[in-house]
Amino acid sequence: MRRMIMKKIALTLLTALTVSVLAGCSGSGTPAETPAAGTEAAETTAAAEETEAGTEGEEAEVSADNPFNGKTVKVGCSSTFVPFESIEMDAKGNKTYVGMNIDIVTEIVEKNGGTVEFQDMPFKSLTAAIQAGQIDFCSGGMAPTEERQKTLDFSEIFFYPRNGIVYREGDNYTTLDSLAGKTVAYVFGTNYQQVAESIEGVNAVGIQGSPACIEEVKSKRADACIIDGAGAVEFLKQNTGLELSLLDKNEADCFAIGFPKDSPYYETFNNTLKEMMENGELDEIITEHLSEEFIAD
Repeated sequence: MRRMIMKKIALTLLTALTVSVLAGCSGSGTPAETPAAGTEAAETTAAAEETEAGTEGEEAEVSADNPFNGKTVKVGCSSTFVPFESIEMDAKGNKTYVGMNIDIVTEIVEKNGGTVEFQDMPFKSLTAAIQAGQIDFCSGGMAPTEERQKTLDFSEIFFYPRNGIVYREGDNYTTLDSLAGKTVAYVFGTNYQQVAESIEGVNAVGIQGSPACIEEVKSKRADACIIDGAGAVEFLKQNTGLELSLLDKNEADCFAIGFPKDSPYYETFNNTLKEMMENGELDEIITEHLSEEFIAD
């Protein structure tokens, strides 16, 4: 407001000086010319005031309508979920969060004028952290099951993954039925538990994180593990002696963002996500991280 007043004073002085100069240069000093100059100056002043007021009004409108604007939101993630959520160390030894879900959340928040502070925790702890107010929402990879919807609100579903069976070379566990009566590891607290427990006679073992599931198979404590297929591809690049069989897409297994009930961020986030789904921006992010076989329609 002080800035607007100073501009008005400066503009008024400049107008007065202009009128004086024009009167002196004309040599006539006729009343007809002075009002013309004054009228033009008044119009200029009014236009400047209108522009200034309009600019301040727009800023206030953005701030009022957008809960992300100028805010840092805390977003929970599980960094063992390669290639969707993981941690890399930069040249200075600082942690950097990377992955498909990380990029999607960051893009949406930054589009709305905010910044993200990611907080790493086990997947099974995300729901409790949201309910306790420790984080504002989670970064993705959480299916909106009927049980979860009792306590959380979910964004649009933005991705359908393909699960995979990882096993030792030569075992040939290519289907879920082939694992009947076997010991199968899964990531605790995820939908992989339901998949593993659906196998006839299975000994299903919950493990904390996909890397630990891989180790269970390598050490022969488990015959196989069920994890995300895209993540399994990355793990097999660094672990020899293992094989992967991809499973078909399952409509019940999907990715969405979990929010606390009545979150102030929910509507804005979800609307931006839907816009990105419609204009192709979301597909661009997905294809940066995953090969074509994992991008299911």
